[in-house]
Amino acid sequence: MGIQSWLGLWFGLTLPAIILMYMFKRKYVDTTVPSGLLWERVLRNLEANRPWQRLQNRLLLWLQLLVAALLVFALMQPFMKVSGGGSAHMVIVADTSGSMSAQIGPDGSEETSTRLDLMKERIQDYVKEQGRRSDITLLSIGASPVTLTSRETDRSVIDQALDGLQPYYGPAAYRETLSLASALTREASDAEVVIFTDSYWKQDTVPIAFQVPVSVEKIQGEQPYNAAIEQFGISAKSDGGKAAYTGVAVLSTNASNASTVEVNLYGDEQLLTSRELKLEPQQKLTESFTGLPFAEVYRLELAQDDGYAADNESFAFGLAHGTSRVLLLTSGNLFLEKALQLSGAEVTRITTTESGVKNDDGDEASEQPDADSQAPPVPDGEFDLLVMDGSIPAEFKQGKWAELTAKTPLWTIGGEGTKVGSKGGRPVLSKHPITSYVSLSGVYFGTLIEQSPAWGEPVMKLGDQPIVFAGLEGGRPRLSYSFLLQDSDLPLSPEFPVMVSNTLAWMTSGKGSGLGRYVAGAQADIPIASDTTKAAWIPKSGLALESPSSTVEVARNEQGISSVQIVPEVPGLYAFEQQNEAGDKLNYWLAVTADPHEADWTVNQELPITQAVSSPEPSADKEQANAEGTGSQANGTSSLMPWLALLALAVIAAEWGVYQRGRSI
Repeated sequence: MGIQSWLGLWFGLTLPAIILMYMFKRKYVDTTVPSGLLWERVLRNLEANRPWQRLQNRLLLWLQLLVAALLVFALMQPFMKVSGGGSAHMVIVADTSGSMSAQIGPDGSEETSTRLDLMKERIQDYVKEQGRRSDITLLSIGASPVTLTSRETDRSVIDQALDGLQPYYGPAAYRETLSLASALTREASDAEVVIFTDSYWKQDTVPIAFQVPVSVEKIQGEQPYNAAIEQFGISAKSDGGKAAYTGVAVLSTNASNASTVEVNLYGDEQLLTSRELKLEPQQKLTESFTGLPFAEVYRLELAQDDGYAADNESFAFGLAHGTSRVLLLTSGNLFLEKALQLSGAEVTRITTTESGVKNDDGDEASEQPDADSQAPPVPDGEFDLLVMDGSIPAEFKQGKWAELTAKTPLWTIGGEGTKVGSKGGRPVLSKHPITSYVSLSGVYFGTLIEQSPAWGEPVMKLGDQPIVFAGLEGGRPRLSYSFLLQDSDLPLSPEFPVMVSNTLAWMTSGKGSGLGRYVAGAQADIPIASDTTKAAWIPKSGLALESPSSTVEVARNEQGISSVQIVPEVPGLYAFEQQNEAGDKLNYWLAVTADPHEADWTVNQELPITQAVSSPEPSADKEQANAEGTGSQANGTSSLMPWLALLALAVIAAEWGVYQRGRSI
């Protein structure tokens, strides 16, 4: 039982007022006396008016005090919690972010469970006790708000939805889910919102207004010990013509005292090295692993389990070879070729002319665009970058050359389009890997070519004229210069080798089979072979092998398999497997990590919620209900005011019976 308004205690002053009235009340006793005693009777009348007389045990006094006490208690708006007396519509928000996968039981014990397991039990109990007669809407927090049930009354359906809850390790949509809960109850007259969470939310200073009662049920338990791999990467350096690989890892812990962890480094699932490292509290440890052999996939793991498994493994990918192979199609550009070679590329040059291509013996091949057999043969081997400088003959756009262009990162310089004059202006550079350490100050540009490729955005402009486009097409890097190098003095600028080096590094960054590291639920650009008919995400290591929710559907578009894919939601190592009609398979490795915010348990964030009035002009019915305090409360309580009023009426009826006794009391 509880009290809603303690201000009603002020009306308790009526109780001593009633007592005072009885103390000042005149008291008369009917007595027959001789006539000579009239003066003594007058004296007794004066004595009857004497104040502060001793109270006598009178029934009427106690009945009046009881009525006054009941009225005062009713004005305090008492209520009593009742089972199943909740609102007609109950919206439950279940926090399923990555931090809810943290353990709350002792490490290594059989009773170890997670915050998510405890939350499921708490929601089931809450629905049984407080939402017995309520329609239940169940929301979970994922990449976007997920509606699991909507105004559901079948408790078996709700239990089934709760059993299917899994942690989401990507950036959780906290604010969006609360906004949806607020919208679902905005016009409701009898609804409430209950949020089950561990309260480890991202900082949000703008509150979300709710027009119905909202409560927070915290699910935390004892904070577990956690050791984390925050960063892990592999770099390759040339050592006497042989590539040497070095791994660098950054580790941390939330322990209040120094702790020791064992880390194992694997290369293609072969143990390369194992070390015991000492972690200091509130400090990050950087550890290097030198002299590593080449491996397609490197895996660093913490040997012992802790309270949060999502950051106990990290993956990195080795490059298939240290030197990038570049195929250059050009009519002759010594500056470009030398800049590519200075950047460490192995350049294969094919000289083109307006009518065809020059072979090594200097003979000119005739241009016959309709005959694939007349096109120059594609050089042997795989290339990491294809550079087309100037106008390219038609035979390079069909047959084997078209297949090479489709599967290789492409850099075009000049090319087809309407030629326009340069309007001049200050160079404007967007933030992009190819614009690093470049300003283009003082560089002259003559004739430009109008271009607007659908696959990219301008990263360099001259005034408001785009001159360089960059982007992805089919998951592969594309770069286009809207000018010929011969129409600019850019090749003479000391920044030109820097631009070429930046371009080579960006366009060949994915030349290995590893596509890199992505946060769970993010978008990834994946190269899709033109003959691919089927594709699938295959979990290979980490939590991905243990979780049933690690499987994800492959995105498709009108052309078939889309090059833009949503990576799985569970951390681990995955292979994006492609298969053609002949059954040939092509794999790309991809590492998925959890949102690092979910492992930050140092700040217990208050939820950004506020209580607001449902409407500026409530209806007469609502005003009367609020004034009288009748009906069911939104938090699962029942008002006692009707029962108190009924009891007061019964006491008044009893008091009337006392008055009917017909004698002075």
